[in-house]
Amino acid sequence: MSAPPDGSSRAPPGPPPGRPPVSFPPGPPPGAPAPPYSIPVVGFPGMTVPYPPRPPAFMMPPPLPAGWTEHRAPDGVTPYYYNASTKQSTYVRPLPAPGAAAAAPEKKKKEKPRDKVAIPGTGWTRVTTTEGNVFYFEKASKRSEWTVPDEIREAVEALERDEAAAQRAREEEESRRREEERVERLKEMERVRAEVEEERRRKHEDRERKRKADEEAREERRAKAAKVAEAGEAERGEGDGEAEDDGEGGGEGEQFAPDDEEDEEAWMRAVAAEFAEADQQAEAERQRTEEEVKRDEEEAVKQVFAAPGKIVVAPEEGRALFKALLYEKDISPFAPWDASLPLFINDPRYVLLSSMKERHEVFDEYCRDVGRARRLGKNKLPAAGGASTGAGAGAGAGAGATAPPDKKAEPEKEYRALLREHVTSTRTRWDDFRRQWKKDRRFYAFGRDDREREKAFKVHLRELSERKRADAQRAEADFFELLGETEIAPGAPWATVKRGISHDARYDAVGSSSLREELFGLHVKRLAAADKDEDAEARKAREKKERAERSLREREQRVRADKERVESEVGKSREGAGREEGERLFGSLLVDAIREEMSYAAAVDIIGQDARFNHPALRAGDKQRLFASHVARLASKQSSALTALFTAHTPALATPFVDVYPALADDALVARLGLGPPDLEARWDAYMRDRAARARQEFDAMLGENSFIEFWGRMRKKTVDERAAEAAKDDVVELEDFGGEDGRGLIEMAQTIDLDEIKSVLKRDKRYRQFDHVPDEREKWLHDYLENLAASSGSQTIHAVGAGY
Repeated sequence: MSAPPDGSSRAPPGPPPGRPPVSFPPGPPPGAPAPPYSIPVVGFPGMTVPYPPRPPAFMMPPPLPAGWTEHRAPDGVTPYYYNASTKQSTYVRPLPAPGAAAAAPEKKKKEKPRDKVAIPGTGWTRVTTTEGNVFYFEKASKRSEWTVPDEIREAVEALERDEAAAQRAREEEESRRREEERVERLKEMERVRAEVEEERRRKHEDRERKRKADEEAREERRAKAAKVAEAGEAERGEGDGEAEDDGEGGGEGEQFAPDDEEDEEAWMRAVAAEFAEADQQAEAERQRTEEEVKRDEEEAVKQVFAAPGKIVVAPEEGRALFKALLYEKDISPFAPWDASLPLFINDPRYVLLSSMKERHEVFDEYCRDVGRARRLGKNKLPAAGGASTGAGAGAGAGAGATAPPDKKAEPEKEYRALLREHVTSTRTRWDDFRRQWKKDRRFYAFGRDDREREKAFKVHLRELSERKRADAQRAEADFFELLGETEIAPGAPWATVKRGISHDARYDAVGSSSLREELFGLHVKRLAAADKDEDAEARKAREKKERAERSLREREQRVRADKERVESEVGKSREGAGREEGERLFGSLLVDAIREEMSYAAAVDIIGQDARFNHPALRAGDKQRLFASHVARLASKQSSALTALFTAHTPALATPFVDVYPALADDALVARLGLGPPDLEARWDAYMRDRAARARQEFDAMLGENSFIEFWGRMRKKTVDERAAEAAKDDVVELEDFGGEDGRGLIEMAQTIDLDEIKSVLKRDKRYRQFDHVPDEREKWLHDYLENLAASSGSQTIHAVGAGY
């Protein structure tokens, strides 16, 4: 079998240039006697015998331990051993450590046939080896080739086409099977989702039914209490008017109404306590029901979406399920993403979308849809909301202003906000505040009566007083700090000092000018006392502390400047990242929408409405540049596809267009590109011109690569000179194999070679045969090449041929 085409079995070109490095040991061990070259015979004095011969290879001693090398003594015969690390030499051969064995080189596995495929209609077999190499074997002639033989090339191509068709069929079948499995999986998920929705709807209806029943029960209790109160008032009026005349009627009145004001107050407290207890029980029942429903929903969701790993779904399915999650959790469309995220992040449907960008897009779409729906339906909301608000307002104050119907009431929060906004002085009296704001909803909506409101008012005054006292103390401390940072000359008056510090905010923080002057006098007294009592060490400590504080302030300024610089660089990096993201999104938009060559203006009409087109990080020039590169790639792909199509259907340079037109016209690529007969012929003509130019270049390269033509062509033009004759006489022995006893015979042989012999050599090359349809031009090219060859340099050429190059 011939060697593989890659040349893996060739011998290496030779050792590297230069001499290998050699390290010599210092020599044999000092003082050691030279080893004997013979052995004395016992019993025969003076008789010796030579050393026995070297044992065979299988009886050779074990290998040397690591670090030891074998060398020869100056006599060139005696071996000795040297250890370069320990600098030790000895005539005794070191033995390896017990159990140590030389590591045997790894034996390369022999390449064996792995797959054999019989080529139909021939006696050849295609064999694939364990190393991935492919060769062809003919059993009858025991012939093997690494390349496809010409006699079976068509059969091999047919076999490869059949194998490719079978592979495509298997892939299509596998793809169809996966698609069916995916559809079944989607149907199962949809069924489960429908079951979960049905369960939620049923439980929601149960909750609504229970809530309506509780409201009806509360309304009945309130109506009953109102009737009892009205009956009691009526009976008490009758009892006051007819107590002396009708004792029976008065006794009847005592059955429904209290006897006096104390009894009436106790009775009202009992009724209120009963109502409060009933409301608490109803509220506790409602909360318990909601907790049970929520727990059941969580368990149902866990059972539905529980999976050992990540669920892989299509992007459209993931977006739909994530949007259903937002609807299920009733996420507010006016809340930001960060505030809404904790409400649904633990749901398994959150991870169905792999990127945060897709989740943000679905969340924004949900907010737009729900917000639009609420805006369209807001005319229906005030009826229900306004009724409840009006009832609440009537209970607090008859003619007070009502709040917007859709605003959630927070009485205590609004009442405290009213205090913070309008009660800014600790001298404000409760009667004045109540008289001014008693008709405001924020005032009467809080608390059961004025005593609770007054209590909250007094708490606010205490907090306000404490805040003002703390602010005043902080302002005085800051003012003292300002005076401490200012250089005050001894005996300097306040009028002079304040001109230098009046621009500082800490000066204005102290509102009274007299207080500032008083604090300045106190500071001067403290300085005088400190200077009097402070010794040298204390002064040094103070100055050291001041220097440390000054250094700390300077360091803070530097850190602040570095922080601003880093934030600026981060901003620039984010801008660059946004630009890259915009280019990536715009490229994906072009891949999705632009499938054929068109102008940029026409493309804008198609992709202008997409959000990826209006990315804020992209400028108009960037979009046009990306569009131009995308169109260039499309054109390159189309050109490559057409070139491959023409190559497949055009076997030779002489093939006319009419022969290949039916096959080209029926191809799906031509139909997709919309090429008519004239356009298709123009494309094919350009392809054939390019192919002919490449073939001509290959023909010239073939002539230059052929050493036979190179040599004999030059020798035909050679004129024998005297130096060539002398060289021929000197190299008679070397030129015997080339036509005679001198160099003149070599030239004569070259002159007798016919052009047909050169053609017979060139016919073996495919680059020569592809011009069989133009033999005259091909022969002219060959003549021109031979005429343009320079003549050989005589003896140099002869020497080169004689040397076998």
